[in-house]
Amino acid sequence: MLKRCLLTYFILFLVFFIPQISFSCPQDQIQSLLEFKNLLTLNINNHYTTVITLEGLETWKPNSDCSKWQLVRCNTRSPTREVIDLNLHSLVFSGSVSSSILRPVLRISSLVTLDISSNFIEGEIPGDGFVNLTRFISLDMSDNSFNGSIPPELFSLKTLQRLDLSRNDIGGTLSGDIKELKNLQELILSENFIEGDIPPEIGSLTELRTLTLRQNMFSGSIPLSVSQLMKLETFDLQNNSLSFEIPDGIGKLVNLSNFSLSLNKLSGGIPLSIQNLTNLETLELENNNGLSGEIPTWLFGLQKLRILQLGGNKLQWNKNGSVYAQSKLTHLSLRSCGLDGTIPDWLKNQTALLFLDLSLNKLEGSFPKWLADLNIGTIILSDNKLSGSLPPSLFQSISLLVLALSRNNFSGQIPDTVGETWVMILMLSENNFSGSVPKSISKIHRLMFLDLSKNRLSGGFPRFDPESLLALLDISSNEFSGDVPAFFGSNTIMLSMSQNNFSGKSLMTSPISHI
Repeated sequence: MLKRCLLTYFILFLVFFIPQISFSCPQDQIQSLLEFKNLLTLNINNHYTTVITLEGLETWKPNSDCSKWQLVRCNTRSPTREVIDLNLHSLVFSGSVSSSILRPVLRISSLVTLDISSNFIEGEIPGDGFVNLTRFISLDMSDNSFNGSIPPELFSLKTLQRLDLSRNDIGGTLSGDIKELKNLQELILSENFIEGDIPPEIGSLTELRTLTLRQNMFSGSIPLSVSQLMKLETFDLQNNSLSFEIPDGIGKLVNLSNFSLSLNKLSGGIPLSIQNLTNLETLELENNNGLSGEIPTWLFGLQKLRILQLGGNKLQWNKNGSVYAQSKLTHLSLRSCGLDGTIPDWLKNQTALLFLDLSLNKLEGSFPKWLADLNIGTIILSDNKLSGSLPPSLFQSISLLVLALSRNNFSGQIPDTVGETWVMILMLSENNFSGSVPKSISKIHRLMFLDLSKNRLSGGFPRFDPESLLALLDISSNEFSGDVPAFFGSNTIMLSMSQNNFSGKSLMTSPISHI
């Protein structure tokens, strides 16, 4: 009898109670989203230059369930269906909209992720709107026109794991309140114009996995407190105005895989402690000017290292050190690092190389066949003392895209195999190449930049196909003869043919810059 009564009550519960449960997202959140849409539309009406796309927003309609709207994701595991994710990327194509349009969206306290990148939003970030976002994990506000300082309220978001303010116009300094972000795992402030020193409080963010402050105006030293960021995996301070030495404490960041300090004003040498970073995959220290001392050979013993960029400093190659490379590099730049003698033999084993820059050194000898056979995509050996002819196999690589050998002492003819390559940029200027240019060079469909100037090349110059992609051509200061070439393809925009022996009506030429 009792079981029968319980069954009856259960059936009544299913019939009368379940239908009354709302499976739509909260009404106040629907109103907030509709208010955002209306404000965005109002900006269009007030600024005739503003262009937006309503793709996705056309599904945002009153008296409908916002959990079914495009660009919106709700918590389907909860009966209240609260909004947790908004992907509002690239709604505005041009013009500008005010940052005030964000206020309705920031009232949605259940938000976990928000992407409002690439929307031409201008004005200050409405910091007070972030106070109630206690579940926030990811905020992407990149590619807008925000200005002013970073609001301190952002640094009170204790659950924040990713913050991207890239490519804006934000000024000021990082607030001291940054130390309150104990659970922050990823901080990205890339490519803004944030200035001042990096505060030492950064070291209190011990949960950080990614710290990216690239392309700002930070100055002063790298704070010693960064050595406390033991979980850090990516440390990117590229393109700032940082000075002084790289702190030795960097070696404590044993989880670090990407370390980028290029385009700063750093001085001193490469810290010995970096050899402790056994997980390091990327080390970029290019163009600091003040970095000096010998390049330690132990760098090539870091087995996981793939990208090593050291060019554009006062660093010098260790002439007496032997290199036993245990890493398989994909990118290597030792530009202006004092290399002399022949191209280093240890590069033979770097079979994964995609990019090699050894320019502005004192390298001598020939272009080795083993280097030609490595199938590298970009080879830059300009401004050395290399000589001899080029191996034909160099142009039989389908990987070769950029070849820059300008300002060396190479000689002989350009190999007939040149037409077999897929090269896009070919720079052989200021050498001693002679003879005629192979007709096959005009068959390189993807060739866009060709510089053969200041050689001893002769004969007629090949005619390019009308559909050629060639945009920049410099064949000046050679011994070409015959009729002036009349056509190089419809995409040619810069042309220099002066100081040759062409006959017939001359063409006005515009010299192109050397790279």
